[in-house]
Amino acid sequence: MKDFFELNRVIKLRIIMMFLGIFSYSTAGASMAIYYNQNMGSAVTGILLIIGSIVSFLTGIFSGHQADLRGRRPIMLIGGIVSILGASLAAFANSPAFFDPWLTFFGFLIFSFGSGLSGTAAEAMLVDITDSENRKIVYSLGYWVINLAIAFGSAISGWFFRDYLFELLLFILICTVINLLIVVLWIPESFDPKRLNDHQRNSLLQAYRRVSKDKIFMIYLISLIFMSIFYAQFEYALPVHLSNTFKSIRFFGFQIYGQRMLTIMLLINTVLIVLFLSTVRKVTNHWSNKKGVLIGALCTGIGFAIALFSQIFVLEIIAILLETIGEMILVPFSQALTAEMMNPNQAGAYSGMVTITGPVAAFLTGLSVSGTAFYGDIGLGLIILFVTGGVLITAFPAITMHEKKKQGT
Repeated sequence: MKDFFELNRVIKLRIIMMFLGIFSYSTAGASMAIYYNQNMGSAVTGILLIIGSIVSFLTGIFSGHQADLRGRRPIMLIGGIVSILGASLAAFANSPAFFDPWLTFFGFLIFSFGSGLSGTAAEAMLVDITDSENRKIVYSLGYWVINLAIAFGSAISGWFFRDYLFELLLFILICTVINLLIVVLWIPESFDPKRLNDHQRNSLLQAYRRVSKDKIFMIYLISLIFMSIFYAQFEYALPVHLSNTFKSIRFFGFQIYGQRMLTIMLLINTVLIVLFLSTVRKVTNHWSNKKGVLIGALCTGIGFAIALFSQIFVLEIIAILLETIGEMILVPFSQALTAEMMNPNQAGAYSGMVTITGPVAAFLTGLSVSGTAFYGDIGLGLIILFVTGGVLITAFPAITMHEKKKQGT
């Protein structure tokens, strides 16, 4: 906590906003797939989730461009207002006097649009107000807060989602209003759009074409996609692998089968990150970028590979321990590097470009899971080892070119 209190006021407020937003959303949003499945059926649920992902992706692209043209704060304000409208609609659609699952979906879709607007602009603001000296600390704290918020939010969701959905949606609405008030009262603008040259005041496509011409960043973006494939395993490959092949055991009288094994692994991952991320950051604080990415990627990749190769409890525990150590090393280094490689005059567009990594990684991971009919879980493990190599052979050249550029050579 000492690191948190030493940061400037705006960064501290951004971290508080991050916690409130993710914590409140996790209380209900994390279980909405169950809600849609129960009320609309699995086929419709899949389509709705795809629509939500597409909207989030397109919103991030749009928001990044607008944050460069109009400033970060106006987009965060608009996004906050839109999010309040969406949360209000979702709460109304599940109130004691009214129930409509389709209206709930549109409420969450509007909420996602608003969150995408404010979230991408806020990421650009974080790039504006941090520097190479404090970025690893800031992004480590942000990552820690995200895991803590998800842990608390998911726990509350598990206990209260079924019987108290309306109250949880009201809680999301209240936290969204609080976050908007924080922006209105205490968050100043961090970027003056007047800094842009005339040739930078261009259309959305032209803005992203300019980003795509940044060779160093685009090479590193490929590495970020590979890294995102790592973390997509928790949502795609691991659940399928564990449910299909994990050998159930009894542990202290409880039966541990595939789904429970996944829950145990996620719990271990979250608890370790919350308890030890600060310690890992201090140990690795003076490492070079290449060393951090190398050791982090290897531990993460090998950990996931062991998890996908294995069918027994002990190896799955070893796998998640190794993966979590790698994750705690890799994420702060990769996020700080992402911020450093951005053109500060186009941090919004660069942040918007980064939003493609999640959907692309999800698509590729989904394809790899579909292919298990041909190559099985062993094939999934080999794919993760390939992804690990992909991280390194794209990140290392980008880091080398970036460091040479910083030195002016």
